[in-house]
Amino acid sequence: MKIAIYSGNIPSTTFVENLINGLSRAGHKIILFGKIAGKVTERNNVNIIPTPSKEIPLLFFVLKEFLKLFTRDPKLFVKSLKSFSGRSQNIKSFFRRAGVLLPVINNKPDIFHIQWAKTVQQYPELFTLIDSKIALSLRGAHINYSPIADKPLAEAYKKYFPSINGFHAVSKAIGEEAVKYGADENKIKVIYTSVRKELLQKNSGLYHAGILEIISVGRFHWKKGYHYALDAMKKLKDQGVKFNYTIIAQGDIPEEIIFLMNEYKLSGCVKIIQGMEYEKLIQKLQSSHILLLPSVEEGIANVVLEAMATGVPVITTDCGGMNEAVQDGVNGYVVSSREPEDIVKKINNFVNSDNEFKKNLTAKARQTVCERFSGERQVKEFSEFYNSIFQ
Repeated sequence: MKIAIYSGNIPSTTFVENLINGLSRAGHKIILFGKIAGKVTERNNVNIIPTPSKEIPLLFFVLKEFLKLFTRDPKLFVKSLKSFSGRSQNIKSFFRRAGVLLPVINNKPDIFHIQWAKTVQQYPELFTLIDSKIALSLRGAHINYSPIADKPLAEAYKKYFPSINGFHAVSKAIGEEAVKYGADENKIKVIYTSVRKELLQKNSGLYHAGILEIISVGRFHWKKGYHYALDAMKKLKDQGVKFNYTIIAQGDIPEEIIFLMNEYKLSGCVKIIQGMEYEKLIQKLQSSHILLLPSVEEGIANVVLEAMATGVPVITTDCGGMNEAVQDGVNGYVVSSREPEDIVKKINNFVNSDNEFKKNLTAKARQTVCERFSGERQVKEFSEFYNSIFQ
């Protein structure tokens, strides 16, 4: 079976990279499409066909792909040419569209796995020009709130979702959301993300002495709920709790966050780091007492699973699929979204707990990762998913 994966950029997100690595190690043949956006790792069984970003290389790439298609199937060549022309606003958009879709058409994968739901609106030719079974991953913003704010996107989902052969959902909650836009619930398979096995061998700084270290990780976006976290830090400070709170997030710091830090006089106990290399981030995570996820929307956050694997206690909101990974008081703490008071209560609960409770909490968290979020389980379930589509 030949599986094509399109995620836009190469390399892609942690989930997609873990998926590709796992499938390739299991012997599956993968064709990877997208634009080169960073250092590319060579892997067995993975054939990378990148679409050039610059205009001249893209021009020659598209012409070569059109020639291949004309030689193989003149009728499909004419159909593709008309389709790209009809949907392109100008010559540049024509070549960009053709650059994405032509290599997929020419390679004729058995299954074309699209990683981002919005792709069905951007490239509806997928359903008329590509003779492959189509799988679509359901994750995060693309399902939870983008179609609510973008009515044309919602209509595109309702139009194209019924034609998709199989859906992969990163959580049960997201699968349920997709049904609202026409996804067949019988074609949805929940497959959780996997966590790197080596993280399970790392030890956290759970029992190190000193000031309470709290950390949050994730891009600057309203859905991450950092302003609720700062509300909680203000309350902790007023209670006289000694702590350091670090936010590691890519992008410009929002004005609201800057305002709240100034308003609450938190500069002495709150630090913002605008991005960090992955390995250094894991080291920083290990040196923390608590990972706080204050989000109002998530699928299942990778950083929570990474914290659980490394033995760092987690406090997460109950948004999205987080309840599918964390059980309150069993393998972590769960609070209501948008409730700073709940965050403060759980932090105080953690601080006042004895070491035996903390040890059991983190042991069960690691057990959860081993049993439900392993790479072996993910590859097995994706193999079953692809086979069910291709039958």
